[in-house]
Amino acid sequence: MVIKINGITKVTNLAQMAHSVNGDIYVKKGVYCVDGKSLMGLFSIDMSNGVTIAYPSEATDFENYIKQFKVG
Repeated sequence: MVIKINGITKVTNLAQMAHSVNGDIYVKKGVYCVDGKSLMGLFSIDMSNGVTIAYPSEATDFENYIKQFKVG
C-alpha cells in the first residue's frame, strides 16, 4: 500500500500503532527500507511524498488505521 504522512504527530502515532502488530512492518522509499516500528527510521525518510508500506496480512487493525493515509 502506498501512503503519505505529514507531521511529527502522525508519524509518531504510526510507529506506536506498528508496535501493536505481531510481525515486521517495512516502509520503503526508493532504495531505502526502514523498520516501521522504528521512530528514528521513519523520521529518516520523507514520508510526505509517498512511501510503500508492507505489513502482515493478519494485521487488520493496523490496516484500518493506515487507510486514512492511503494514496489513490
